[in-house]
Amino acid sequence: MNPRAKLLIILLLFSVPTLASFMTFFLWKNPGTTSNYGVLYSPAVPLPPMAAPIADGGDLDKSAREQGLRGKWLIVAIAHGGCDAACEKNLYAMRQARLVLGREMDRVARVVMLDGAAPSEAVLQSSRGTAWIIEPPREWRALAASEPGTALFLVDPLGNAFLHYGADPDIKLLVKDLKQVLKASQIG
Repeated sequence: MNPRAKLLIILLLFSVPTLASFMTFFLWKNPGTTSNYGVLYSPAVPLPPMAAPIADGGDLDKSAREQGLRGKWLIVAIAHGGCDAACEKNLYAMRQARLVLGREMDRVARVVMLDGAAPSEAVLQSSRGTAWIIEPPREWRALAASEPGTALFLVDPLGNAFLHYGADPDIKLLVKDLKQVLKASQIG
C-alpha cells in the first residue's frame, strides 16, 4: 500500500467521527427535551415592582424591604385567603429549596401573594424571612390567574416571571432549576 493511501485512510478514520458529531449537533433537532423542571414562560412575563411587603415574619432584611424585593431572585407562592394546608406545603418547599442553595441563598427571597385575609400569627412566625403581600399589583394577580394550577413561580431580579410550577412541586427539581439560573446569571 502506498503512503498516500495510508495517509488518506488515517485522515478518514479521524474525520468521520468528528464530522458525524458536528452533523448530529447541528442537524438533529429534538424539540421535546428541556433541562428545566418548571414550565417556562416564553417569553418571560415582565412584572411591575411590588410594594414593600406588609408582613415578613420579622426576618426579611431591610434592603429587600426598601427596594420592594427588586434585585433578588424570587420564589413566589400563590395563596387564596389566609394560608391553608396547601399554602403551608408551599412555604415548606420554598424554605427547603432556599436552604439547600447554601451560600447562594442570600440571592433568593421568598414571597407569598395573598388575595384575601392576612395569615395567622402562628403561620407568620413559622415562616420567618418570607415576605407576605396581601394586595399584590394587578399584573401579579393576572399572572397567578393565567395559570390556574400554579402553586409557585420564579421571578428574576429584573422583575420577569420565567418559570412556574404546579401544586406540590418536587423540592429537589425546584432546587436544580434554581441552581441552574443562579449559576448562569451574573445579576441578583
